[in-house]
Parts: sequence; structure tokens; C-alpha cells
Amino acid sequence: MLQTVSKWVVNQLVVRGEIAEQRKAVYLYGCELILSTGLSVLCILLAGGVAGRFGQALSFVLFFMPVRTVSSGYHAPSYGKCFVLTTLLAFLCVSGGVLCRAYVPVWVMWCLFVTAQLVIWLRGPFRSHKHPLKEELVKRNRQYMHRMQMVEMAAGAALCLAGKQEIFDTAVMATITVACMIVIAEKEEWKYVGNVGSAD
Repeated sequence: MLQTVSKWVVNQLVVRGEIAEQRKAVYLYGCELILSTGLSVLCILLAGGVAGRFGQALSFVLFFMPVRTVSSGYHAPSYGKCFVLTTLLAFLCVSGGVLCRAYVPVWVMWCLFVTAQLVIWLRGPFRSHKHPLKEELVKRNRQYMHRMQMVEMAAGAALCLAGKQEIFDTAVMATITVACMIVIAEKEEWKYVGNVGSAD
């Protein structure tokens, strides 16, 4: 369905002369990405609202999506799988936040938060040999990523000071997930590079 809607939107843009026919594939990819991300966010927030966990759901979206977009990392092979994976991760992070609030001291959560932020800061954005990015884009993404991380650290402190510990714990789980996705992508990249090297 995403492909169908995206094709219709891009075809309308081509017909109206808004974009060139040669750029159609690029816009199609971008349209699918926007629709997929928007649908994921909507479903996560709706599910959070129905479950009485809207604050935690919003925390996941705000601490996961922006940094994840520029830090990259593991990607599901299709938009459908990406939607399912993101929704599942949101559920796990919200549930994990609830459990952490009950059993994990605040100082431990802060240690985990800072550690995950450091992993992202030092290892992001992830660069793939399969889909190389221009160095200029990597530098720009790194700058955005670092700025967003500083905002996240300040937001984490504000949540704790406001007594919103469960929302902060969900934010920590989301940040750990972003860091893990970078590490997973790096391991897959090492396997890919090793296979290519051995084939040569």
C-alpha cells in the first residue's frame, strides 16, 4: 500500500512539473520513507494513548526517531518489516521503562543513558559499504546527531527533575536501542566486508 500511495504522489508531482522524470526514483524512496515513518509514529502514539502510556510512547518517539534518522544503523529489509520492528521496539522500550521504574535505581539508569549516548556519539553515523554516503553528508549528519544528543541529555535531566522517572526510563531504553542498532549494523558490515575480501 505504501508503494501504491507513494507512486501516485510522485506521479502527480511529475505530471504537474514539480519534479523531473529522472528524479522519480529518489522522490519515490523519500515518499515511502516519510509515509512509513509517519504511520509508525501515529500507531505508536495511538497504542500508547489506548494503553494509558501516551507519555512513554511520546518519549520513545522523541528519543528514538530523530537521532536514529541521522545516526543510521541496522535497517529492516522492507518498509513493512521496518514498521513491525519499530512498533515492536516501542512496545519493548515502554514495557522496559515500566519495569526499570520498579526495579532499577535512578543512578543506574543514568549510567546506562550516558553510556548509550557515548556509543552513539563516537560510532555514529554508521557508514555502509553497500550504501556509501558522501563525506559532506556524513559530517552534516554527525553535527545534527551531536546537537540532538545534547538536547536529549538536557531533556533527560529535566524529566528527572520534574519527577517523570518512568518517561525518562523509556527514553533511556530508546537510546540504548539506537546504540544497539549501530553496533548490530557494524557487525553485519564486518561480515559483509569479510565475505567480499575472501571472494577477492
